[in-house]
Amino acid sequence: MPISHGDQLFEMIRSLSKAEKRNFRLYTKRIQGQGEHDAKFMQLFDLLEKQTVYDENTVVRKFKEIEKGKENGDNGSDDGGKSQLSNLKRHLYQHILTCLRLMEIHKNEEIQVREWIDYASILYGRGLYLQSLKLLAKAKVLAEKINHDLLQLEIVEFEKKIESRHITRSSTERMEELMKGAKNQGENNLNIAQLSNYKLLLQRKFINHGHAMNDADRDEIIKEFKADFPLGSDDAANTFFQKIYLYQVYYWHYYLLLDYAKCQEYCEKWVELYHAEPKMIEMDVDMYMIGMHQLLIMAFLQRDYPVFNVNLEKFEHFRKDNYLKINHNSRILSFLFVHQGRFNRDFLEGSFSRGVDETIPKTLKRIKKYDHQLDPHKVQIFYFKIAWMYLGAGKPGMTVEYLNKILNQPGKVLRDDMQVYANLLFIMAHYDLGNYDLLEYMVNNAHRAIMKQKKDSKKDESSKNSGGPSKLQLISVAFLRQLVGAAPDERIKHFLKFRNSLKELKDDLYERRSFVFLDIEAWVESKIQNKRIEEVVRERFLLRLEQAKAN
Repeated sequence: MPISHGDQLFEMIRSLSKAEKRNFRLYTKRIQGQGEHDAKFMQLFDLLEKQTVYDENTVVRKFKEIEKGKENGDNGSDDGGKSQLSNLKRHLYQHILTCLRLMEIHKNEEIQVREWIDYASILYGRGLYLQSLKLLAKAKVLAEKINHDLLQLEIVEFEKKIESRHITRSSTERMEELMKGAKNQGENNLNIAQLSNYKLLLQRKFINHGHAMNDADRDEIIKEFKADFPLGSDDAANTFFQKIYLYQVYYWHYYLLLDYAKCQEYCEKWVELYHAEPKMIEMDVDMYMIGMHQLLIMAFLQRDYPVFNVNLEKFEHFRKDNYLKINHNSRILSFLFVHQGRFNRDFLEGSFSRGVDETIPKTLKRIKKYDHQLDPHKVQIFYFKIAWMYLGAGKPGMTVEYLNKILNQPGKVLRDDMQVYANLLFIMAHYDLGNYDLLEYMVNNAHRAIMKQKKDSKKDESSKNSGGPSKLQLISVAFLRQLVGAAPDERIKHFLKFRNSLKELKDDLYERRSFVFLDIEAWVESKIQNKRIEEVVRERFLLRLEQAKAN
């Protein structure tokens, strides 16, 4: 086994559920009854299971007789003892994986297919060709059922090898069927590889360059897409995963173009394909949940509340019904996606107080539970949402507390544009707190963050994940600078003037996304109307619902 580091073994043991630990102990008793008398790996398991933080010194001290190499009579060599301890760790790691595989084989049909192929290989090696072919036929049926194109190709090629090397008395029709199957599966897998590669390329374009920033960017993206699209036509994608990757390619293309309506259209196709074949949700639940998550994001960006609410409810029910069935990694993804949906629902409805009372506590509880396995960037995004929720509910002090977790984080965790939005929100919170003497310093910090973002976007393409500062960021800093220098009785005039500027900017296709990240418009309106942000957003939400009914 390639794993020898104790912390990796420790992470593996921490990931086990109570049921999995119980099964591992039963598995250990079985193999000990079959002649596996070395129980030292179980002593190591028990020791690591009790630790909350991995402590190598405690492990070495506990197994010092191994470290000293007494068992092998190597005269107490430290190197020999450490080598034996490393071997023991690998031994334990291998046994845990074997036990997990045995547990998963009846739940994961892909593992079942692979096992049958392995068994067929053993039979073939013993000269039992017909038995091997019979087992491969069984594996092929299951592989077709779960739409696993790569395994289907592997099985067909194995069948061809047996038929071509040995006398099996198969008919001509059988040979033609194998050749046709190999050709079709080869084309299917080539299409999947090309589509998945192109999807990754489009994702990388977004990471490096961000969305289209102007019409010239938009025209270039469309031109490149037409030239580089990997299939002759959409109809060439005729299997389940070809269609899934095709929809993902279109999603990322339109995401680059900021065409959220088309993004939503392809997300709906993506999700509906899984609903049409429920078995595939079991096979690849993560891909299904990613599709649901992207659909919710697109509905949120377009303020399409009916679509958003219906699909969030579906996602909530799915998560509740399947939580105990899905693996640990999928549970973490379901947490990230569903809880982000809850925040966005509160933001759409203007239900900030409910968010403070219900959504935030539940999310923080999950963050604590999964902390050591969460990407720091995702945690920071939650902190940003929490900060906005508190400001909307009229609790700017708590907004400052959570923004400090972002702004005082060592190293760069949030991408450049989100760092700027955090600075702007920080200023808004301190304004609400009445800390006017601090505002000039904060505005200067925000300005420096924007200039850094602008400089980085010109200097290094690999860091152009936001394409430079948005117009909203630039005019917001300019407005806040004016607000700082204005007399108290003049501030309302600046808010009114800035509101007009925001209305003009909202018509800019390339700026709409900025208003989603920071709803500074609602904050400005709350100052003009002398209301809480929550009230302003709620009134806006109810007006949209009335307009939707009228249409």
